[in-house]
Amino acid sequence: MNNKKETIKIKNGVWKSTGGNLFWINIIQNKVFWLGMNNKTLENELGENWCHVGNGTKIDNRIILDWSDISVGKGNLNGKIVIEIISNIRMKVIEDSGNFGMSIWNWEKDQLHFSQITKQHTE
Repeated sequence: MNNKKETIKIKNGVWKSTGGNLFWINIIQNKVFWLGMNNKTLENELGENWCHVGNGTKIDNRIILDWSDISVGKGNLNGKIVIEIISNIRMKVIEDSGNFGMSIWNWEKDQLHFSQITKQHTE
């Protein structure tokens, strides 16, 4: 008898973290590619504060990924992140060497162009 938990396949597309930051994620077989940017606020344009790229692997119901800021934003950090897949549209950060926090991420949509992103009013 096989007691192995069923592997969840997440949706590719745009994900949003608890803090409202955007992550474009694409998984091909078990390879994970992503682009992450700070959300657009009254203080910062999209990606102006930080912008990073990452690649990693999906193993069972976890994503293990190395990421690095790129010079689009002001950030100059890099690290590793481990995300637990809760469902095909929900994930949770469980380990990170950056400033992600243990945030929940929710799938937003298949596609989002930069021109479609409006300023978020922070309160």
